[in-house]
Amino acid sequence: MYLSKYEEAMLHGDYGDAIARAMQVVVKVGDVLKADRLIEIETAHIAGVSYLTIGDPGLEYLEDLAKSSARFHVFTTVNPVGIDVLNDWGIDKEFIDKQWRIINALKSMGASLWLTCTPYEYLRIRPRTYHAWAESNAIAYINAVHDAWTEKLPGPFVVLSALVGRVPRYGLYTLSGRVPTHVVRVKGGQAINNPLIAGLLGRKIAEEVGDGKPYLVAKFGGNAVIKQLLASYATYSPHAFMVIDGVTPNHKEYLAMMDKPEEINLDINDIIKDSGVEKQNFDAIFLGCPHYGIDEVMSVINYVRSKGSRRAKKPVYITTTPFVINSLSQDELNLLENSNIHLVLTTCPVVSPFLKSVGVNTVATESVKQMYYLPKMIGINYISCNGIKCLDLAFDE
Repeated sequence: MYLSKYEEAMLHGDYGDAIARAMQVVVKVGDVLKADRLIEIETAHIAGVSYLTIGDPGLEYLEDLAKSSARFHVFTTVNPVGIDVLNDWGIDKEFIDKQWRIINALKSMGASLWLTCTPYEYLRIRPRTYHAWAESNAIAYINAVHDAWTEKLPGPFVVLSALVGRVPRYGLYTLSGRVPTHVVRVKGGQAINNPLIAGLLGRKIAEEVGDGKPYLVAKFGGNAVIKQLLASYATYSPHAFMVIDGVTPNHKEYLAMMDKPEEINLDINDIIKDSGVEKQNFDAIFLGCPHYGIDEVMSVINYVRSKGSRRAKKPVYITTTPFVINSLSQDELNLLENSNIHLVLTTCPVVSPFLKSVGVNTVATESVKQMYYLPKMIGINYISCNGIKCLDLAFDE
């Protein structure tokens, strides 16, 4: 593999032992993947940072890196952790303390502690730029919505890539590796406005395309449903990459590059028929996978106002970011809290014990990604619900 003089210097220890060790791994992985060279990245996004998932070995690894004076070479953001940094939600103190040690280790290496799975909502991302991201929904989003290039990378590898500012050039980091293999046409006429339907469509596309890469022809009613589509698709697909007709920058170029793609026709009405909400007991509503942005939270606030600001019969938990909290007025925050709707920051149910800590065993959710992970990761059951209508279950139950 070709290395520049600067990359050779990093590899040989001119910039410290931690950088040299990181570079050795990046180069070794590049050799295994038959990459011809390394490429410079603009940003990194680290996942796998909850104490629930990495435990003491991950904590000690990150602390050792931090003690070695290693510093991130590029702008680096961090995925949700195992705690809400402003509310303990009854989580065990030892867990909280160890999670803070992970956070502080990342901070000392220069990470921006956004602690969200949706960094794309707060970054200006240009098409055809290179990134090293490890959160699948975010990878799928910047690939599809921005035509920014990142592979589906493991969290520990992204830590090393952030230290050296490089990734091997392979797969989705090459134009030839991004050529769609299937054209998926969604019939049914209407634009998709329902987050649950979008998520079920994402899962269906992943099942139909398998190891291929889809060029999707469908209509969507806004960013919230595209987020659900891509989060679900990336959960069930090995690639976290699709081109969306009319959405992806350079989509016409990708269309022209395809050579005899397989055609798949899906009827959205079939997916709608399969999306019925189960009639069974649940303890709470969960929204916010991926993290809700300001527009999605405002839609909840408007719903509550339409109900006369009365209190929900079942609690609603919405995971979001400090950016959203800072955009809301105190009156809006009070309205939500008084309505039994709780904004949970910097975490996610599948990497945190917070739902168990507040006595939740079954949630109603719109997120098809959560439907995959909740039973596997933390033993919480789910029922499905349809977008903002999830709130009907809480208020009218």
